[in-house]
Amino acid sequence: MSQTLTFYPLGNAETCLLELGNGAKLLFDYAAMYDGSTTDTRYDIKKELSTIKEFDVVMFSHAHDDHTHGASEFFYLDHAKAYQSESRAKIKELWVSAAFLLDTDLENQSDAKIIRAEARHRLKNKYGIKVFAEPDSLEKWLTDHEIDYDDVSDLIIHAGQVINLPDSLNEEMQVFVHAPFSDDSEDIQDKNDPSLVLQVRLFNNERETNLLITGDTPYQVLDKIVDISQANSNESFLAWDIYDIPHHCSYTGLNEKGEKAVRIITPTDNVQWLLEQATTNAHMVASCLKITEETSPPHMCAKRAYEKYTSPDVKFLATMEHIPFSGGKPTPIKFVIDSFGVTLKQDRMQEVYFKKSAPRAGKQ
Repeated sequence: MSQTLTFYPLGNAETCLLELGNGAKLLFDYAAMYDGSTTDTRYDIKKELSTIKEFDVVMFSHAHDDHTHGASEFFYLDHAKAYQSESRAKIKELWVSAAFLLDTDLENQSDAKIIRAEARHRLKNKYGIKVFAEPDSLEKWLTDHEIDYDDVSDLIIHAGQVINLPDSLNEEMQVFVHAPFSDDSEDIQDKNDPSLVLQVRLFNNERETNLLITGDTPYQVLDKIVDISQANSNESFLAWDIYDIPHHCSYTGLNEKGEKAVRIITPTDNVQWLLEQATTNAHMVASCLKITEETSPPHMCAKRAYEKYTSPDVKFLATMEHIPFSGGKPTPIKFVIDSFGVTLKQDRMQEVYFKKSAPRAGKQ
């Protein structure tokens, strides 16, 4: 048995597909950024995923366009006939945060607004959804829509909880929820703050492989996750073989950027501890543009920090830097996960091995 995990080169946008050995498919965010022009080097994710007729899970980490763009054109949505045709991909279970479901500031983000409508429809009808976090405003929303809390309580997921998955997923994986927190899901100023943060643990015989999915989570939330995990002896749920670097390799996933952080940023103590939870030969993946001193994000000072504050055997990869030796457009970063661990496929690539900064002493 094995699984595959694929990150797509979409510029500063994210889509990640997890395929289980039994054929189940889980999609973490969807952002169809390719504009169809010959000069656009971003991947045509809509075309790539068009052969998939149904996803077991589609998760939207938060309501920004770079994690939802094009979703209203791709998915079969139950709440309105305008989004229903045989060519669209169906969603068995939709995962969103309570902040996403309750967001009233989506007028300029049409895809997120339509996904919000689908999430509300499913919650009202008590099927096919998981809502993460339980702020007081969610209870008020349920009351306003004459929904009995007890009828939907099993659809509401809290931080610090292992998700009750269907048998089709449960045999190969476990999902632990780190965020969002209920008390951080009221009066949201930045849609990044209540991003979903999950540890996905995959099983292959006696071997466990851990993925940390982080959305665009800022360092303040990561700090809190570490504090709470340590206080509750849940450190094992922060181990990682693959780390989904937050916010397109922005410094915001590490610390504030002070005047001295022009070349490299120093992560907070808790984020440093989190980076140290990497297993041997782990991988970090940034869903972002090619990283230069001028891009913002991604930030070169953040890339240098990720390389410095992880062990020498941890590999840093950026989606738009994953280019074949022969040249051309970036191609997806694909991992095969089995009883031997994590294998990066398509290894005849230019990407990180030629584009990373000079290795530190002892780094291969």
